[in-house]
Amino acid sequence: MFEKSRKLIRGRFHIAQKDFQMIFLASVLMMLAALALVWPNVRKVKLSYDYQALIAEREKLSNENHLLRLEKESLQSLYRIQQLAKNEVGMIEPIKEQVTTIFLK
Repeated sequence: MFEKSRKLIRGRFHIAQKDFQMIFLASVLMMLAALALVWPNVRKVKLSYDYQALIAEREKLSNENHLLRLEKESLQSLYRIQQLAKNEVGMIEPIKEQVTTIFLK
């Protein structure tokens, strides 16, 4: 696999095979060390972007929740229910003789 690169390096620099292996191993170790130093920063940036997206989604859902609570309160308004009962269902206020009070123990 590395035969071509080994021949190219031997032809130009006259490096022995043992020295080539040591240089190759050292360069691989240096790349791994650099990757180990850079990887946490890459991970931190990705987590930061995810966190910002979650904050934006939370804000959007919080606003929607607020609007839904307002709508619920307006739909449960006693005045609105009374108007619907009179106008749409046709209910009327009872006369005094029709009202019966029940006392619970």
